[in-house]
Amino acid sequence: MTITVKIEHANLSELLAKVEAGEEVLLTRGDAPVARLSGLSDRAMRQKAIDEVLEFRKTMPRVTLEEVAAWKAIGRM
Repeated sequence: MTITVKIEHANLSELLAKVEAGEEVLLTRGDAPVARLSGLSDRAMRQKAIDEVLEFRKTMPRVTLEEVAAWKAIGRM
C-alpha cells in the first residue's frame, strides 16, 4: 500500500513508523511527487546502503571544528 503525504504535513517519526510497518510513503510538493520512502527488506540491503554512504563520505572534503562552529554561529543570526 502506498501513502501519499504532502511535504509540509510530513512528520518524520510517523512516516518512518509506517515504513517500518511495511508501508511505502510517497512525498509530494503540491501534486508533484518528490521522493519515495520504502523500507529495506533485509540486513544485506541495509548494510549495502550503509557501505554506499560511507564510500560517498570518503569523497567529501574534511570539515574542521572551526568551520562547524562558524556554520553554527551563522545559523544563530
